[in-house]
Amino acid sequence: MKARFLFILSQNMKKISKKSNKVSRKAKVVKRAYIKNISQETGFLGAEIRKSFNFGSMSARQAKIAVLAVIVVFVSYSALMGKYYYDKLVENIPAPKTLEEARKENLEYKIKELVKGTPIEVMAPYIAEKNNKTAAFLIGIARKESNWGKRRPVLDGKDCFNYWGYRGKSDTMGSGGHTCFDSPEEAVDVVARRIDQIIRRNDVESAKSMIVWKCGSSCAAHNPESVDKWIRDVDMYAGKILN
Repeated sequence: MKARFLFILSQNMKKISKKSNKVSRKAKVVKRAYIKNISQETGFLGAEIRKSFNFGSMSARQAKIAVLAVIVVFVSYSALMGKYYYDKLVENIPAPKTLEEARKENLEYKIKELVKGTPIEVMAPYIAEKNNKTAAFLIGIARKESNWGKRRPVLDGKDCFNYWGYRGKSDTMGSGGHTCFDSPEEAVDVVARRIDQIIRRNDVESAKSMIVWKCGSSCAAHNPESVDKWIRDVDMYAGKILN
């Protein structure tokens, strides 16, 4: 009885194994058919994509397309990166200076080089704002009248910023009856206006036409030699700015 049971069980197991193998084979067939169907449905694109990953099987046409695609991508990337870096470069380039800005910058440099280490040096940016001839006489007269601020009027021990011997009416007057200014910028603006007036009125080309600055209405009471020296010295230092 037991032997019969084992024989039947063995036969049944064989049948189950055979059926299992059949099912497995059918599953593989279905899987291949499914994949084939998907490939067919995706058409040319699907085939091209599969072949693109198998470079050994690429046709000449596909190779050309692939190379062209790489070139397009490379050129596009290069153009984008080029524009990016160009924009960054342009962004960091300062705007070009105007002729007037260049003139002022050059004039300020010449003034600073000439008066370096003297009190008038702090006035260089303000003097450079004036036209070249006015700036030149501001420097020339200041050199003669105060040695560029080393000899200057004071008020209560404070600098009056008057390096030109200017005597205009003001609420604050310093030593020697000279005008006191509140700041270097104010000093340059006020004195420059007076020098401008003299230049326009006398068509000034040299310090000889500026002698009213030293003598007032007449030089009769002044030593002729000191008058001549004033003219020579002012012209010499003004010329360093104009030349």
